[in-house]
Amino acid sequence: MKKELQQIGLTPGESQVYEILVEIGPTKTGRILKKSNLASSKVYDVLQRLIKKGLANFSLENGVRKYDATPPERLIDFLEERKEELSKSQEEIKKIIPLIKEKRKNSEEKEAVIIYTGKQGPKIILKETIEAGKKGEKLMGYGTDEDPYKDFLPADIEQHFRDQKKYKIKWHLLFTKGKWKSPSPLAEVKYLPKGFNSPVRTMIYGDKVAIVDFNKTWTTIIIQKREIVESYKKHFEMLWKIAKK
Repeated sequence: MKKELQQIGLTPGESQVYEILVEIGPTKTGRILKKSNLASSKVYDVLQRLIKKGLANFSLENGVRKYDATPPERLIDFLEERKEELSKSQEEIKKIIPLIKEKRKNSEEKEAVIIYTGKQGPKIILKETIEAGKKGEKLMGYGTDEDPYKDFLPADIEQHFRDQKKYKIKWHLLFTKGKWKSPSPLAEVKYLPKGFNSPVRTMIYGDKVAIVDFNKTWTTIIIQKREIVESYKKHFEMLWKIAKK
């Protein structure tokens, strides 16, 4: 039962001692020491914690303490108490999240290059673009006439489309003429001549540029540097002007 006890919040030591108490009933610390192989100071500490949690108690016989587990129904009470504590903690954390964000915003470097390999990178991009869109930032993207998101991450891209509709977020997308049609009704798509095709997906949002390569080992590069982002935005706007609907 140790695994289950640890899942509800007991430490490995607490789980072990509790199980011993259940098995042998009222007992002195000596027997607990022998069966647990824990240090005596550790056993005393664990017993006190179990008593505090209401999962153990003790009785005095001729001045000697004997410890025992409380009725098993007490485990349900313990879980309910933990739920209440977690609920209170959740509310407290919600209060300080804005403060954490502000401190992080002030402390983090304004320039950064982050590289991901695997599926995590493309998923992060979807979430970051939604957050940027919610702030009113323009979202721009181009490259890959195929849709790797739809092919490899269908659930994630569908959630992205739902978020677009929910927050009324619009993409501006560039693709090669006649080969690609956006499944998102909120995307404005223009088409370039075939020679402008790119093997990677590039997305510009807020103060970031993301380049996603879906070939072989997926690689995602997120660049956060004002000069680079501005140059990508200007390049996109230039292509947007010559592209056709």
